[in-house]
Amino acid sequence: MADKDMHFSSDESDLEIDDKSECKSIHLSNSKQFQVYNNSSNEAGILCLPPEIIYEIFSYIKTKSLLQNVVTTSRYFYDFICSDEFMQHRLADCISKSTSNPTLVEEELSIYKKHGMFKIIDSLEQARSLTFNAVKSRIIDKCHFGDVHCVKILDNPCKNIAISGSRDKSICVYQLDHGEGPTLINTTTDHAGWVWTLDQEEGKSSRVVSGSWDSFLFLYDLGRGSLEKINDFMIHSAALCSKFETNFILSGTYSKLVIGIDVRSGKEVLRMKHHTKPVLGLASSPNFIWSTGEDNALSCFDRRAGKLFKRIRLERISSSIQYQDSYLWLAGFDGKIKVFNSAMRIISKYDSGHTKPITGMSHGMGVTATASKDGTVRLFSPNAHGELWKTFHLDHEVTAVDCKDGFLVAGGCGNVVRFWWNE
Repeated sequence: MADKDMHFSSDESDLEIDDKSECKSIHLSNSKQFQVYNNSSNEAGILCLPPEIIYEIFSYIKTKSLLQNVVTTSRYFYDFICSDEFMQHRLADCISKSTSNPTLVEEELSIYKKHGMFKIIDSLEQARSLTFNAVKSRIIDKCHFGDVHCVKILDNPCKNIAISGSRDKSICVYQLDHGEGPTLINTTTDHAGWVWTLDQEEGKSSRVVSGSWDSFLFLYDLGRGSLEKINDFMIHSAALCSKFETNFILSGTYSKLVIGIDVRSGKEVLRMKHHTKPVLGLASSPNFIWSTGEDNALSCFDRRAGKLFKRIRLERISSSIQYQDSYLWLAGFDGKIKVFNSAMRIISKYDSGHTKPITGMSHGMGVTATASKDGTVRLFSPNAHGELWKTFHLDHEVTAVDCKDGFLVAGGCGNVVRFWWNE
């Protein structure tokens, strides 16, 4: 069992428990919050156990089950499970399974609290389930007839839906089910060129955008479970990447431009040229737009000032870039994952272990997933230090990856889309 320093409260003053067989040292502080249950009849029961033992028992139960079932059984369990001490240690256990518990710095912990600890831990537990030996896998090899360039697992209201785009100009839609696994339910070939990018509109939207080598952005609605085209936008250059904000589409192009389209009017309202080669990656916030390109540059456009804020040169090309919680995540061809703050200062960098360039990255609340030309997909803890959780090996180069809600999907050479999930 991993070493743990756990601090729960108890009426027992300066109580210390040392279990050498389990290599565990537990120190309790003075408080009445988690006192051992007073059983006047001297009957044995779980409430008579020390809080450390109860925590160990609960560690084998998923957080969602604790919240749905256990918290309703007694006030003691409700206070215990909903306490900051319990959730912080639960969070640390989810992030790291190494021999030493990670120290969650205050800034990192505040980010988790912002989203809600229960939501974060549930996402972490779903991602960790993919590292179990019982994980299932399925290859769908008759959906595309060309290399797969982009994959996406959608959020509500299109939960349990995944999409993929390919060089064969097609987009495929899959139904995800933890019992039956993924199944192909719809295919469209509206584009006249390779499909390079897919993204879902921010917020609770069923709309997705696709970008292609044919210089078009197509807008679809997946509200009925299949792709229904509702609009298209000509951008006069191949669309290599996209970011779908609410009613606003950003697209990076082969002609070195970043173009912004207002979905409501259908008009181009933004045009920037901060790169000397094609734009490969996009990320955005209400105040900034970041882009990376084949020129090894990372550019930041200040939306409030209406001008370029900063431009830095990277060591290698970065084709994958994502923004979350005031931090910018970049995955580069050098196999490194870099984390920047909003001021474009690097705060962390770690080696992914890939032996060839990283071609795709998915970063979310529960996991950071990377894909590489070395034919592997890797799962890391979502914090800035990136502890490796699991490596999946494929028989071909991998160009795209996404991980969400207990499902992992990867696409690449070989005309296949591969899924992993755990019941």
